Amino acid sequence: MDPWVVMRHRLNEAQWFKRLRDSRALYIGKRLYQRYMDDDVGMLAAAATYYLILALVPFMIFLFNIILFVAASQIDTVLRYMQYLPGDVPATLAPVVTDIIEQRSTTVLSIGLLLALWSSSKGIDTLIRATDIAFQTGKNVQSYIRVKTKSILFTLLIVGTMLASLGITVFGNLIVKTFMGVLGLTKEFLFFWRIGTYLIPFVAMILVLAVFYRYAPRFVEHEGRTPWSHTLTSAAIVTTIWVAMTGAYGFYVSNIANMGATYGSLVGLMILFIWLNLTSLIFIMGAEFIAAFDDMHLFFTVPRRKDYQTEDFRIV
Repeated sequence: MDPWVVMRHRLNEAQWFKRLRDSRALYIGKRLYQRYMDDDVGMLAAAATYYLILALVPFMIFLFNIILFVAASQIDTVLRYMQYLPGDVPATLAPVVTDIIEQRSTTVLSIGLLLALWSSSKGIDTLIRATDIAFQTGKNVQSYIRVKTKSILFTLLIVGTMLASLGITVFGNLIVKTFMGVLGLTKEFLFFWRIGTYLIPFVAMILVLAVFYRYAPRFVEHEGRTPWSHTLTSAAIVTTIWVAMTGAYGFYVSNIANMGATYGSLVGLMILFIWLNLTSLIFIMGAEFIAAFDDMHLFFTVPRRKDYQTEDFRIV
């Protein structure tokens, strides 16, 4: 008998291999790979990156004019957060931010701001279409007006969340320092509070992503929306992966890669484009993860559903 056949038979009979083969982790990994290939996620991420690049400057115009209008004294805090972007990206964006600050006016705020909002929402349009594909409802299942309305609302939500995070961080520090002696707050509390201020943007991003994954796509009516537990879990995983990717990519660019020798003065733009592409890929895969998570839930908890009992879904 062929030794490979014997080895395969013994492996299939091993209890540990059976548990691994039938595990939920392996199932969801297989489904993620299948979805990545079937939905051509790489191409979707490339398309989203293109529109995010076009929408980046309008979004910055909208964001910084709003900040200058409601919290001009804290613009340095925003610029400090930008330093966490990888490589030469902060230096590349610095001239754009400087021009926005120097050229601000009531005219830009009243008229140009609306145009900037409309233009900056184009990147969100593409991500919404991508989530429709991820949840297998079709690329153009939602009308243009519906998608544009959602994209504008999500753009406003992102800006509002950033402003809220900024306000909590800045004014929270001010309140804590002011009442530190009155309330008898210890230095240890102040230390943990400072750590908490870095977690505020992290938690805010999780909540925004959860809302996006739940309401951006159009779900099949008889299946309903994904439960909050699934979207929050997926949003937390996506946010963690995105933060880790940003840090690892920044370390790679700064300490390993010699991109300056290849791209010269364009190195900042190339780093930004690659980072946006990786960001788009991670966010779209977040939607694919939710869909795969739903598949896993149905496969393991509703065993009599024939559409989830095909051989293609089995781990073999």
